[in-house]
Amino acid sequence: MRTFTLIALLLAAAGAGADTDSLTNQLRGCASLDKDSERLACYDALSGSLDERAERDFGREQERIAEEAPDSMQAKIDDIGEAAYGKLVFTLDNGQVWRQNDSTRVIWDEGDTVVVERALFGSFMMKKVGGARSMRVKRLK
Repeated sequence: MRTFTLIALLLAAAGAGADTDSLTNQLRGCASLDKDSERLACYDALSGSLDERAERDFGREQERIAEEAPDSMQAKIDDIGEAAYGKLVFTLDNGQVWRQNDSTRVIWDEGDTVVVERALFGSFMMKKVGGARSMRVKRLK
């Protein structure tokens, strides 16, 4: 009976309140259940709502991704290269590669820790931790 109640609640949440609770949070909720049967019922209920969710969110996928992504991340510079027109290319210790998009001059070295933050209109700004200068960057990899 408890499992049936859980399934009914999840179906109601997946259908009616899907906008208030992201799929990521719902999956984390399922993963936190201790009993295997309840966890499986939770995942089954969520999978049943995926087609409906995909149809409802058609054309707004980027909005959902941006809402669930962090606002910033911190990493160390592994390598600094140069691209066309003297633009810098940064390879970070997490494997990401970012290219400078503006003409800001900075003096950064390999091993420096940088923060990449979201900016307006889907752009990103990179700055050295403890530094004041920032530059607009675009992720290549």
